[in-house]
Amino acid sequence: SVLSSGINAEYGVDGKYLAARFSLTSEGLYGFLMPFKIDDVQSAQRASQQNMLGVNMLYADVKGNIGYQQVGNVPKRSKSTGLLPQPAWKSENLWQGYLSGEDYHSILNPPEGFIATANNHIQAPGGPNVATFSLQHNRLDRITHLLKSKDKFNAEDFKRFQSDTYSLVAERVVNLIKPVLGQTAIEEELRNWDLRSTIDSRPAAFFKMFHEVLSRDILMKLFHQDEVRVDKYLKHCGYFMSKIVHTLTVDIPSFTTQEMLAGALTRTLAQYKGETYGDLEKVSFKNSAFGGLLPRWTGVDALDLPTNHCSECIKVGVKRSTAEGSIRYISQAWRMVTDMSTDVIESILVGGPSGNILSNIYMREIDLWLTDTYKKIHL
Repeated sequence: SVLSSGINAEYGVDGKYLAARFSLTSEGLYGFLMPFKIDDVQSAQRASQQNMLGVNMLYADVKGNIGYQQVGNVPKRSKSTGLLPQPAWKSENLWQGYLSGEDYHSILNPPEGFIATANNHIQAPGGPNVATFSLQHNRLDRITHLLKSKDKFNAEDFKRFQSDTYSLVAERVVNLIKPVLGQTAIEEELRNWDLRSTIDSRPAAFFKMFHEVLSRDILMKLFHQDEVRVDKYLKHCGYFMSKIVHTLTVDIPSFTTQEMLAGALTRTLAQYKGETYGDLEKVSFKNSAFGGLLPRWTGVDALDLPTNHCSECIKVGVKRSTAEGSIRYISQAWRMVTDMSTDVIESILVGGPSGNILSNIYMREIDLWLTDTYKKIHL
């Protein structure tokens, strides 16, 4: 909310101040802890409705039940979604209590036999909108396609799904640009690309560069701004901008004309120097205690490691700038697969089991994470 300084003299200077309110309560913490003490899906759903974290929870039990529960501790707002600041000195903008547990969307044993979420928009029919911003449906569509590909799955299938780098966005955009592709080697490779972001892939690198160029062109056309201003939008509002670009290239392709596609392709051809995807997409891991301040030769940080994560794939990886100017890499830090009929869990957690920088297991699991190699844990 925006708070007027006239309300409280302790601010000293007239103006408007941003007063952020966080809906963390003791009840929310209780809801977060309870599911770990419960052994059936329906009880877990009821216990986790009021939760300090706004997340999508998926549950399964050994009886064969599966369930989805939308959880959170969302305030009731009379005039806003909570996405933008509101004048806090107007009583109609204040919170009117919290949503009750029954307001959150819940699914139990759906007829299709599976449940999938991927940070996409989910809302109960006729129910309140509890999410201010959701991601595009590409990853969900890909997950749904894989889950419909056959009737029976095992743990190996789901490990393969979690490592999937096929891009539906690339599939749709490459189809758009095929009419303007020429006969150069990289254009031929793009025309025949398998649409996966493998580390040694040249067409994956070229598409990544092309999509960035096209995104700038689309936003410049939409906002009537120059490239410098659009780059600032992309840096500080990346999620919003990527959603707009997706809408105007996939959902409303008529906005992106053949001339725009041909122009973006020409500029990308001029920039491309034969890079592979791993040359462009890298991830670094820095020790949180030292914040990347130690020299590279100390081996405390793992820097500039090629990866095949991509922003539109199930195996997601997105770089975002923080308010302080640093870069954060958002990805699947932890992956886990289990067959409920066994006592085995297979998982990867990036990093290592020891925080001691002198230990030989300090970074042991980074290579496992990069190569999609799972550890087996017997319960």
